Formats: sequence, structure tokens, C-alpha cells
Amino acid sequence: MMEKFKAAGRCIYDDGQGDHNGPFTNEHIIPFGLLPKGIDWYLPEASCANCQDVTKRFEGSCLEGTYEILRAHLDLKTRRKKKRKLPSKSIIKKADGSLKITEKPKLELPRAWLGFRWPSPGLLRGQPKAETNFDGELVLRMPVGELDKHVQDGEGMRLGSVRILDHAKMLAKIAHTYAYGKCGHEKFEPMLLDLILGRNEFAPYLVGGDPRGHPGPQPGVLHDIYPMTIGVHDTKYLSVVIRLFAFLDTPSYVIIVGKQLKDLDFPPASPGTHTIS
Repeated sequence: MMEKFKAAGRCIYDDGQGDHNGPFTNEHIIPFGLLPKGIDWYLPEASCANCQDVTKRFEGSCLEGTYEILRAHLDLKTRRKKKRKLPSKSIIKKADGSLKITEKPKLELPRAWLGFRWPSPGLLRGQPKAETNFDGELVLRMPVGELDKHVQDGEGMRLGSVRILDHAKMLAKIAHTYAYGKCGHEKFEPMLLDLILGRNEFAPYLVGGDPRGHPGPQPGVLHDIYPMTIGVHDTKYLSVVIRLFAFLDTPSYVIIVGKQLKDLDFPPASPGTHTIS
């Protein structure tokens, strides 16, 4: 049973800039397309039409460009059931450099996760705020032997596309929505709104890897998310730890949501505190 949150009754991205009038739609904590069937986890009445239009663009980039095949294999939720049944391109680069392009059912393509391993958020490392370039590396996760079913020695295969800024924005949106539902807007000063709404691209300052290191395997866990208080000098920051597709031993991310205004003091919780299986 997922934690239920009371209706926000306002746009959770409203910081006094722009038009954030109602009516307000429900805002999913984990994007709808990353949820298993039978689970619906959202913050009621929480997003205006303008902000919904912004967030659905970067979420769509991740759900369709990066996770489309993996979502089909896991039979996660979709609002485009007809599209899921359509074949997708299979692009194989052969040993001689030529491309073999065919179309195959999604379930006949590799089940792979693409993402990033990043250093911790720049705020925690004393880095400048106006930084747009992520350090780190691209990470691929898939079951052992999965790619061997599709390519021969010396060949490569296109496994999807991943846009680093869209990936960071999606994590920021998940963190902000979860923190708002969990804590209420009066307990923290939000710091992610400019990034989420596209007013700046300073993602590495607030979005990064887990400074505690890799959490280890979480078999049977689809997603893991929980709050954590982080102190930097004399300031306490509300952060959210997110690990998507945890059963594939993916990296864990820490997102700095905002300055704490009231006593929250979440402990440095262990993985598995709040999971979706």
C-alpha cells in the first residue's frame, strides 16, 4: 500500500512567477509510466496546466526514449497501449561498420537500463551553483547474457537514447513532488523549481549521486525513495534519495530539495525504507 497524501489544492511549482491558476491535476510521485499495474501513487490537485505541459516533455523523453523497451518488458503502466504493441527499430552495428536496421516487437529487444553514475550534488562538495556540465559516466544495466541473444562478437547494438538534463529534471520532479507530499510546503524552501520549469540548467548543483556510496543489490524492488536530512555547515537541507529499477543494481541519486524551515531531521535512512515492488 503506497502512502497517501492529502490534496495540495494549489500548483506545487508556484513560486510567484508566471500563471499557476487552476484547475489542478494530480501529480504522480513516480511518473505514471514507471509504475506497475495496480499501483497509483500521486499528490492530488497539485499541478496547473502550464507546469504539467513543461514536466510531461522531459518525462516523455525519459519514458519513451530511454525506458520504452524496459517498460514493455516489465509491463509497466502506459496510456499508449496501441503504441506498445507496435514494433520498434533494432539497429545493430556489424563488425565491418555497416548497420543492420530491422523492426522487432519490443519484447524481442534487450531489457536494458541506461542512466548515469554521478558524484554527489555540487552543493555538498562546495562547487559553484552555475554549473551545467555533469561529471561521471554513463551506466548500462541488464540481466547477464541479455545482449548475447541479439549480437555476435564484434557487433554493437543501439539500446536507447538518454538525455542527461531530462534525466536530472525527472529526478528533481520526483523529489520535489515527494517532499511536498511528505512534508508540506511550509517546512522547506524549495530550490528545484527553476530547474524543473526550465528557467536554468544548473542541475549538477542539486542533483547527483549518493555520497554514501553504492547501496548494493535490492532484489525484487522496482523503485526505492525516501527523505533524508543533510547538514552543510550550519544549514540543514531536505533531500530525497531515489533509486529507479533498483532490482537491476542501478545507481542511487540524492536530490537536494530545499532548505529546511522547520524541524524535520530525517535520519540517513537505509535503502528499502519506502519501496515499490
